[in-house]
Amino acid sequence: MQTLTLRTRLDPTPEQAAALEETLERFAQACNLTLEMARACKTFSKFKLQRLVYGQLRALGLSANLAIRAIARVGHRKGHRAKHYRPTSCDYDRRTLSLRGEHVSLSTTRGRLRIPMRLSPYHRYWLARARSVQGGQLLRDRRGRWYVHLTVRIETPEALPTGRVVGVDLGQRLLAALSTGECLSGGALKTKRLHYRTKRAEIRSKLDRPSERTRSLRRLWARLSGRERRFVRQVLHEASRRIVDGLAAGDVLAIEDLRGLRGRTRQKGRAARHLHQLWPYGLFRRLLEYKARLRGVQVVVDPRYTSRTCPRCGHLDRRNRRSGRLFRCRACGFQHNADVVAALNLARRAGSEGMGRCQPARGAIPAGGREGKPTTSVVGS
Repeated sequence: MQTLTLRTRLDPTPEQAAALEETLERFAQACNLTLEMARACKTFSKFKLQRLVYGQLRALGLSANLAIRAIARVGHRKGHRAKHYRPTSCDYDRRTLSLRGEHVSLSTTRGRLRIPMRLSPYHRYWLARARSVQGGQLLRDRRGRWYVHLTVRIETPEALPTGRVVGVDLGQRLLAALSTGECLSGGALKTKRLHYRTKRAEIRSKLDRPSERTRSLRRLWARLSGRERRFVRQVLHEASRRIVDGLAAGDVLAIEDLRGLRGRTRQKGRAARHLHQLWPYGLFRRLLEYKARLRGVQVVVDPRYTSRTCPRCGHLDRRNRRSGRLFRCRACGFQHNADVVAALNLARRAGSEGMGRCQPARGAIPAGGREGKPTTSVVGS
């Protein structure tokens, strides 16, 4: 089973919008009241907080389940990190949110409301495949538009390793290099992140001066952070979708494990260190994994020296990596793009462990490789 979040637009009537707005206000009050009690009693345990503030939250006009969700938000989010909760969202569970055709039924301070949703073919496709609706979150954006984020459970097909093996090497210059020879550039993402870094530095210098620390400047700081975050997620969603769309059910996707990478490597220059610390390796990998599972593609991880091993003769030497882009084996002279070499090694190892099907092809050379001894070619490389 796989959990997905579907963001759908709501079309409430003016009376329903007023009820939703009142619910958000009361929910935020409940969160702030719980946060004050948690700080005063120095406890963020949901069970202890429920005994302390449940009666007060019910007196605000919230239903029992909404009061529990407010307590859970403070306990789950570790309220000592939050300064104040604003009335922008409200959490729902299976008892307070349900679907009725193309309407969503929500518990509010004015009773149960059925509100129509704007559903696209994408929403209808996944809702038809959903086994259950686990709840969701009601939100209102800056323009006053209402949304509900539905959390649904999707049954995923069984991933049987009967197809080809495709290796994926993640990086910055090349966002992803596939063993099939396809490469996705990370130049646009890198340029955009450096642009936002420069803009934030300019704003930060003004915020450090009390005479220029205006409310509009603080709002600009928050908007820039949100824009960068949304841009990064959009680029990674498009890249992961492009990779998974090139696979079929039964294929195997081999990904390198980059956990702990930031502690093992050093970058020269302030800008390079900034990108190295913020580059979204983990997010990209999670997007690839969940989309692959929905397509019936198995995902395996192999972190061992993929960029230092020759895919032709198997020679392992850190000096094989001549530069950030060039790989040249010191034993057999095989030369190729370093990121593609890493993807080839990932695919080969996944196939040799029975995670897919490898076929030996005498004399096959990956695209861009040099002539030489016969080698083994992975299907899909």
